Amino acid sequence: MRPGTPEARPADPQEPKPHNHGRMYRCKMVPFKGATEYGEWFATELEVQTAMRSLVRKLGTRYYCETRKTTCPECEAGEGEKVISVL
Repeated sequence: MRPGTPEARPADPQEPKPHNHGRMYRCKMVPFKGATEYGEWFATELEVQTAMRSLVRKLGTRYYCETRKTTCPECEAGEGEKVISVL
């Protein structure tokens, strides 16, 4: 290298561009005694509410609305489910 010339930088590895994954929602039912049950994943909270309207609620059971990030093959969100509301 000649004096005064900039150093060559190593090539940057291909990193995925920042993007929004979106979210998915589901109902989690936790009875006083027994195993936890999970509903199917929906694209919106409104779809979860609509699905729960036909559900006969049991006394002593807690109902939670959970959310998680939608993932894609290029990146790994690494975020687990998170409770956003309780009934």
